[in-house]
Amino acid sequence: MSIAAEVQRIRDVFGPGTDIRVPPFQRAYAWEDPEVEILIQDLLEAFRTRTVYFLGAIVVIRPRNRGPSDVVDGQQRLTTLTIMLAVMRDLAKTKEEEGLIHSMIGHEALNVFGASHRWRVTLNPTDTPFYRRFVQERGATREDEGVREAACDLGSESQLRLSAAISQMRDYLSDMADEERSRFVMWLLDQVTVVRVRVAEFAVAQKVFSSLNHRGKPLSDHDILKSALFERAELSPAEAVAQGRKWDAFTARLGDRGFGDLWKQIRALYDREGVGELVSGVIAGILQKTPSIRDFLDNRLKRFVDAYDAIINGKTDNLNLSEEALRRIVFLRSIHHESWRAPAIRFLAEHPYDRDTADRFFWALDRLAYAMQYSVKDRDYRHKRYRRLLDAMDANVALFDEGSPLQLTKREREDFVERLRGRFPNFKQRKALLMRVSAAVDGGEALAPDTDCTVEHILPRAPSKGSEWYEEWSRVRDRDELTECIGNFTLLTHDENQEADRKPFLEKLQIYFRTGKASYTLSSDLQGRTRWTPDDVRTRRDALIQNLAKDWGL
Repeated sequence: MSIAAEVQRIRDVFGPGTDIRVPPFQRAYAWEDPEVEILIQDLLEAFRTRTVYFLGAIVVIRPRNRGPSDVVDGQQRLTTLTIMLAVMRDLAKTKEEEGLIHSMIGHEALNVFGASHRWRVTLNPTDTPFYRRFVQERGATREDEGVREAACDLGSESQLRLSAAISQMRDYLSDMADEERSRFVMWLLDQVTVVRVRVAEFAVAQKVFSSLNHRGKPLSDHDILKSALFERAELSPAEAVAQGRKWDAFTARLGDRGFGDLWKQIRALYDREGVGELVSGVIAGILQKTPSIRDFLDNRLKRFVDAYDAIINGKTDNLNLSEEALRRIVFLRSIHHESWRAPAIRFLAEHPYDRDTADRFFWALDRLAYAMQYSVKDRDYRHKRYRRLLDAMDANVALFDEGSPLQLTKREREDFVERLRGRFPNFKQRKALLMRVSAAVDGGEALAPDTDCTVEHILPRAPSKGSEWYEEWSRVRDRDELTECIGNFTLLTHDENQEADRKPFLEKLQIYFRTGKASYTLSSDLQGRTRWTPDDVRTRRDALIQNLAKDWGL
């Protein structure tokens, strides 16, 4: 038969006998941060709401149903899923879990020359050695420094994208508690499915690919939700037309994905358990928390759209907020975890407030969110803390009193300051923190998440052997302690960062202050220095932490 299709679990897709290869005519790895983030966020949401997840179709050419399969449609998903599995393998706390996950990536086989691997996925000839070394081999994704440096040295765009995907997966998955991540592994293997379409020749594969990718647009969750809400509200034909126009305007304003995400936030507020499919959960939550669905559509939905647009997109024209509250919202938007969003949207959409109350709320939420991000390893604990905050808001508890879930305890403040003295090797978390540090120095400004800035290690992570750096940094203990600390970081544009790289300190300063002024305020205190020593880093670290401690009342 020329076409065969089968529904498969991820466990089957990457199971024994799988040998999927990217043919030479296929493009290289093309996914960037947004695509990778959408995949991991969608999977984590489905896992946490205990629903199954369909990943679409993959199309492979496999003549006579034996031998390797050439992938025609699905390379990006298969490659990114392998990266996800590799990161979880390298984070696994037991040998059994590590072995299970590694068996989905490749398996050791004995031959006359000794042990070798048979890999489940093989990329193009250019990217395969990099992929083997930094993804598929055991322990490969732990090499945070080596992977990006190798990609930069090779100058390959696809390998830079692979290294970014590795970092992004590590950011998300290392943020989970070990037990939760173990449950996520089993859910991924057994509850995520694809349709595997096998064809015998290239011409048929192209027709299948075209049919799958160019015929119509599937209904989104909010399309289905729209019909269900309008029906339950018992709208007249004229009312349905009017509500439909409003709905379409909201969709255009936030975008399909944004409007869909807003409904997930509304569900988080109205249906705290969040288990099962979206539509029934939203309807049940609205009926429990509001007078009627009609009332929600008429009087509340626009306020939620305004709040979401401010919190996610930074568009605050429809809100009566002071410059202080707006600054704090900018800070929050760079935070890596998303649980802070629900209370922020709840406050703006349903909480009666004046400007002074909003200033106090967003100051406290800014402090709480950064403390939860950097001091608390357990995502479940963070989730419960924000849920307590939502419960307190529902019950009209005094949010600004000592003991409120919005406030940090004395012990939490102390732990937070101590954590700020430590190391920050996580790329995305490091950038958000440094943008927040920069805003706290004299003359600093709030930097939006899409600002063209990157974190520069003043002392390079891997100084060239025999370079001038070793004159001041000969002790390994100093380099281990201070390279990844706040005191050794600054912010540069992407171009400046690439140019500075591993240059000597004085040459770096010429780049930092080429126009006489640093691109970002965080670098200003470096001007005029002639040396960069361990003592300089410690002193600068303490001064920057003191700025934050003052701003946050720590």
